[in-house]
Amino acid sequence: MLPTRPTRVAFVALVILAVACGDPTKPKATFANAASTYTLYAFTGAPVNAATAISFLGGPSRADANFGFDVAFDLDASGRPVIYPVRTIANDLALLTSPVKRVGLQPVAGTFDALRVAPQTGYDTLAAQTVSVGSVLAVEVLDLNTCLYSLGGQTIYAKLTVDSIDAASRRLYARTVVDPNCGYRSVVPDSVPQI
Repeated sequence: MLPTRPTRVAFVALVILAVACGDPTKPKATFANAASTYTLYAFTGAPVNAATAISFLGGPSRADANFGFDVAFDLDASGRPVIYPVRTIANDLALLTSPVKRVGLQPVAGTFDALRVAPQTGYDTLAAQTVSVGSVLAVEVLDLNTCLYSLGGQTIYAKLTVDSIDAASRRLYARTVVDPNCGYRSVVPDSVPQI
């Protein structure tokens, strides 16, 4: 016997509601987004132990041959900030001997505070980004060691801006908001993401 018309209508409505509300099987985010500020050095000409890079989940670090960072910072000849994803610095041999993560950068129009959800696509993983002070980059990090057992996705997302530079000391002052929940794209500070 076929279900009655009201039963079929109710079933279709429930299916539409489940699809409209996102992925019903995706686990809920459990960690709040973290806002951070950094004082970094340009990696050319930096003091030996100076922080020249960021690991979005680990904080400031040095851009060195261990490749334990996500992005490194430098200044070009005209004093503009240049941001390098780890794979642009790691050579082909390093990629074969250690699992280097994939970090993508995407320039985003608007202000740092206006970016609330990172884009899903369009990230450049193979080129450095020369930016202006105050411009915003959306960041996608694929690190299988971080999201290895995640059911929500294999990536973490962040946003990044260089607020100011001190060309004389080759220092850069940067801010980030990182969503540590694998697969979630919200970059609103101090909130547990829903997206």
